[in-house]
Amino acid sequence: MRAVPVTPRRMNWFKIDTPIGAYHPDWALVVDKDGEEKLYFVLETKGTNWEGGLRPEEAAKIDFARKHLQAIHTNVEFIGPEKDVNEFMLRTMNR
Repeated sequence: MRAVPVTPRRMNWFKIDTPIGAYHPDWALVVDKDGEEKLYFVLETKGTNWEGGLRPEEAAKIDFARKHLQAIHTNVEFIGPEKDVNEFMLRTMNR
């Protein structure tokens, strides 16, 4: 199993349009497990795992992005917010 973190904020094309503006995830994590790749979004790594701890605009963008990915029927697992990307990677590797 292998995990590769990428920073999509540096890629202008990597965004999710929402009614309140474009959402650029802080991190994207691609995990290769048993020959199957899975893309995870790690959201708003701002020191909290609790969405209620975010500013209302941040929480709304996360909610819109989550609904967007569900509506277009992707295989992306949308997780967040996350306190620490390294802790998330460890948990993901142990799934």
